[in-house]
Amino acid sequence: DVRMDAIGDIDELNCHLGALICHLDKELASNLQPIQSSLFVLGAHVASDSKEYLGNMKLISLQDIVAIEEMIDEIDAKLAPMRFFILPGGHTTVSYCHIARCVCRRAERLAVHLDHNEPVDENTIKYLNRLSDYLFVLARKLSLDLNADEVQWIPRK
Repeated sequence: DVRMDAIGDIDELNCHLGALICHLDKELASNLQPIQSSLFVLGAHVASDSKEYLGNMKLISLQDIVAIEEMIDEIDAKLAPMRFFILPGGHTTVSYCHIARCVCRRAERLAVHLDHNEPVDENTIKYLNRLSDYLFVLARKLSLDLNADEVQWIPRK
């Protein structure tokens, strides 16, 4: 069932963020913990649209999406411009971040797939999209902070 797959991927993403937090300083961890809470909200709304089940739990808002975009911009301003594709890795913590990013992309794809059959709040899909971009720039920041190489992908010729 697409709905169950989407809920499972959102839960898996939250677990990967929890593992990543264990390797971060307090400042970066404090940015991810509210995101974990938002993922519970997002997962609950993907699981059900029942007012009885959800009570007064608010949907993901445009404000939640803007907050992630602001974190992306803040990190991106401190990074060198990308001039090539990079291979995930270089350090264990960076790798954890890339794994979370990939799981987030999968959750986004399943939310879109679910939306083709049953309506999914548009901010749910936008949030997952922006979150995966945040995790990408966070991985780059972690590479910089940890003095880990960003390995350039060189296509085969």
